[in-house]
Amino acid sequence: MKNIMRSIAAALFAVLLTVALASAQTTPQTYNEFLAEGDAMAIKGDFAKAIHWYTQALNRQPEAWNVRYARAVIYARTGRYNDTIKDLNETLKAKPDHFNALVLRAAAYNAKKDWKKGFADADAALKLNPKSGVAYQARGLAYGGQKKWSEAEADLNEAIRLEPRNAIFYKVRAAIYTDQGKTAQAQADKLAAERLQKGQ
Repeated sequence: MKNIMRSIAAALFAVLLTVALASAQTTPQTYNEFLAEGDAMAIKGDFAKAIHWYTQALNRQPEAWNVRYARAVIYARTGRYNDTIKDLNETLKAKPDHFNALVLRAAAYNAKKDWKKGFADADAALKLNPKSGVAYQARGLAYGGQKKWSEAEADLNEAIRLEPRNAIFYKVRAAIYTDQGKTAQAQADKLAAERLQKGQ
């Protein structure tokens, strides 16, 4: 009986050791593993861990602009706009024509109410892609922040023309209308956004 128990204990120990070693082997160790783990956490919505793993990847390869951009996106999602801008500055040093980085930095500047810088980035993005509704929306918001109402409305109109089913564009235009006291137009855009969000 004792021998049987010893055999069972030995077998159990071997299994536990195998599991422990397997777990140890799955802990990210390389740049590619750090990056993959960061991507997985970002998709999962665990932004703190995504930032952690992207930072580990950058510690291995500081010149990896694609990781800086990925981390900037997560910083923006969590409202850390200064960190967003820092990472995007580095991204754009390496890739000056990175359209998404320009649009995201414009959005970050707009969130900080740094309207002139938001405008400059959105305008640069539109030069790269003049058919981007998102870039028109970002520039329109920057115009609105500077109380350039006609320019703001024109850009939001164009954004909606290009992407008529994007509810966010209607919400931004509603805000522009509200700031001007155009209550009826603002209400119409709010209702349009609600319908789009409900899939109508």
